[in-house]
Order: sequence, then structure tokens, then C-alpha cells
Amino acid sequence: MREYIVGENQQFNFSLVLDKNNDVQDMHIRFYVAANASLIANIFIAHTSVNLIIDCVLQGKGADARIRGAYIGSLLDKIYITSSQQHHIPYTSSSLVMRGALYDNAQAQYHGTIRVEKGAHGSLASQENKNMLLSNAARALSVPNLEVLTNDVKCFHGSAVGRFDNEQLFYAASRGIDEKTAQRILLQAFFADLFVSSELNEKLLESIR
Repeated sequence: MREYIVGENQQFNFSLVLDKNNDVQDMHIRFYVAANASLIANIFIAHTSVNLIIDCVLQGKGADARIRGAYIGSLLDKIYITSSQQHHIPYTSSSLVMRGALYDNAQAQYHGTIRVEKGAHGSLASQENKNMLLSNAARALSVPNLEVLTNDVKCFHGSAVGRFDNEQLFYAASRGIDEKTAQRILLQAFFADLFVSSELNEKLLESIR
């Protein structure tokens, strides 16, 4: 397990890229965020199999965490992501966004939990996972979960698994754009400005087939 502590009043920017150049297939990351501290985490998985666990523990009043992730799977890739946003103290906030695109026979599973402990009132938390299937054989499973043990909180979660709208592809074809190019354009829009890091956004766009 890799642990990172974001101290009181600090801001920590974290970036992680997992691709064919890495031998890592299993990784567990845990963040501890103290009072009035800020975490921005960007995670990108590209054309590789991986089992990734992300824990974010908000330990101090005013702690804030923003986690953004993208994954692109192809061939026989299997991508498993498990996340937890743990609010232990009142008036903390967290948001997580995970978006994926799956080609060929790739599979992805996402399991996410927001847990607000008893007494952690005033917490604000959100979680989103969206998947785009780019072949009939690609598969995705998305399981969001809320565990709220107190009142006076705002928690949101959502998930979606789908394919491109045929009307969008037809419209592109009517403008002389072939289906592969149209899919690439729509994927670029799907992932647009996901990461704070411009370098990671470029890597993401380069990984779209």
C-alpha cells in the first residue's frame, strides 16, 4: 500500500499513469487529508490490466479531495477499480469522477463507496462513473454505494454504461465523417478537460484509437 498524508492547510497534487510500460497490476493507494487541506488526484489507466484500490480519508474540518480518473481498455484488458471516500469529521468535501472507454473484449468493474461517519454533519460528497462501450464484446459493471450515518449532509452518486448514439454517428456520416473518426471525436468530448494536468489530458487523447 502507498500512503500519502496531506498536512493541515497544505495542497497536494497527485498524478499516476498505469500503462503497458508498468509492471504493476495491483495497487492500493490511500490518502489522508487534514484540516483545511486540499487533494487533487489524477489517475490514468491506458491499455493494460490492473486492480486499483483508492482510499481517501478526510480527517480534519475543511478537508477537500478531488479525484479524477480515466481508463481505456482494449484487447483482453481487465480493469478493476475500487474507491472509498471516508468522511470522519464535520464539514469536509470530496468528489470523484471516473470515466472509461472499452474496446474489443476489454472489461471494467468499478465499485465505489461514500461513507459519512456518525457526527460528520455538513459533509458534501459526490461520485460519478461513466463507461462507453466501443464493441459488442466489451463489458462494464458500475456499482456505487452510499453509507451515510448522520443527517445534514449532501451526497450524490451516479453511474452509466452505454454506447454512442446512432443518431450522432449518422449525423457525422452525413457530413462526410467516417464512423471511426466520429467515434474518436465523440470520445474526445467524453473525456474533455477531465484532468487538471494538461500533460495527462494529452496522454489521454493520444491513447484514444
